[in-house]
Amino acid sequence: MSNVKQRKVALANLAMYFCEKNKILTQQEYIDSEDKPIPFSGIRRVFRAYSRMLVMLHTEQPELLSMIESKKESLVKVVPEPPKAPKPVVRAAVRPAIKPAVREEKDE
Repeated sequence: MSNVKQRKVALANLAMYFCEKNKILTQQEYIDSEDKPIPFSGIRRVFRAYSRMLVMLHTEQPELLSMIESKKESLVKVVPEPPKAPKPVVRAAVRPAIKPAVREEKDE
């Protein structure tokens, strides 16, 4: 188990790391990354779960997370999509009305 100071230092390091990456990594992305500041086992030891670490990160370091969001918005280039061609209107063929059967009367 960890104490409050260890958690705060770990959260500050992780917030700076995510800020450098310009996004908050998923658990699998974090495990696969080579330049992580804290090994995954350290996160498990301090926070018990990656999801719990993310919740604590949002509460303890909101200003750094807002920097990540602002960087993400500035990196995204808005590319206008070409207008879609309207779909042709398919109309059902109009059938002529069915004439009622008429009996012919025989003249006798």
